[in-house]
Amino acid sequence: MRRVLITGGTGFIGSHTVEAFLAQQWTVRALVRNPSRLTWLNGLPVETAVGRLDDAESLKAAARGCDVVVHCAGLTKAVRREDLFRINGAAVGEFAAVARQEGVRRFMLCSSQAAAGPSTDGDAVTEDDEAHPLSAYGQSKLQGERLLGENAEHMEWVVLRPPSVLGPRDEQFRALFRAVVRYGVYPQFGAGTQRYSFISVRDLTRALLTAAETERGLNDVYFVANPETVTWSELSAAIARVAGRQARPLRLGRHALTALSVISETAARWRGKPALLSREKLDEIIASGWVCSSEKIRRAWGFECQWPLEATIRDTLNAYRQAKWL
Repeated sequence: MRRVLITGGTGFIGSHTVEAFLAQQWTVRALVRNPSRLTWLNGLPVETAVGRLDDAESLKAAARGCDVVVHCAGLTKAVRREDLFRINGAAVGEFAAVARQEGVRRFMLCSSQAAAGPSTDGDAVTEDDEAHPLSAYGQSKLQGERLLGENAEHMEWVVLRPPSVLGPRDEQFRALFRAVVRYGVYPQFGAGTQRYSFISVRDLTRALLTAAETERGLNDVYFVANPETVTWSELSAAIARVAGRQARPLRLGRHALTALSVISETAARWRGKPALLSREKLDEIIASGWVCSSEKIRRAWGFECQWPLEATIRDTLNAYRQAKWL
C-alpha cells in the first residue's frame, strides 16, 4: 500500500490533508508532538509518529517506510524571528535530507504566497517573478523552499504556494466571521481596494493529492489559488450574505493600525507570546494586493479549483456554527 507521512496533521490544513489521503486509500502516518492531543485525528485509521520538526532523528524515524512526505507543519508567528527561520527554513532542508536517506520517493512542501511577496500594479504574481517577501514569515518560507531543492537530490519534490486558505477548522478567519455574524461589522484596512487570492482547504488538499500522484511537472514550484479574487469588503459582504446579516465597515487608517501594532508587540513581549498584530504583519496587510496566478498548475496538471467563494464561506460558516466557534 502507498504510505504517506503528513506533518501538521492535528492542525487545519494537515487534518484535511489526512482525510483526503485516507479517502484515496493511502496508508497515512501523521507526525505529532503530543500523541495524547490528536484533535481532528481522533477516530481516524492513522499511524502516529511522535517527533519535532527540529529533531532530525525523530523525523528520520517518522519518514522510514514512507513513499511520500507532505509537509504542512510550520510556524506562522513566533516570539523570536530566528525561530521562524529555524522551523520554516533550516528544518525543511534537514527534513528533506533525512527523508531522502530513508528512501522517500517524493517530498511535497505546503509553502505560502507570503514566500513570493505581494502583487503590484494589479498584476497577478507568477512563479517566474522574483520573490520579495515582506515579513520574516515569508522570508523563512522562501528559505525552506530553496533548502528543499538543495537537499532533494535523487528525490522528487513539489512546492505548493497557497494564498489565504478558508475552510472548516481554520482559526485565522474565525475573528472576521465572528465580527460579521455576531456584531455586524468588519475591519477595513486603508482604502480597502487591495485584492486577494484565496483557496478552499478542500481544493488545496486536492492539489496536494494531485502532486502526490502525478508523474508530470515535478521538481517545481506552483501557486494554487481560486481564479476569483476579492477585496476585504467583498469577502466580508459575502460572509454577511451567507449568514443572513448586514455588516458595515470599521475603517482603520494607517496611523491607527500602526498604534495597534506597537501596542500588540509590547503586550506580546510582556507575555512572552507572539504578537497578534506586528509591524511586519501590518506591512503585509496594507500591501498593494495579494493576487497570484494559478495558470501554471492548470497547464501542468489540468488542476482547477472547484470551490467558489460563496460555497467556501458556507462550508466554513456551517462548520464554525457546528463547533460553536461563533
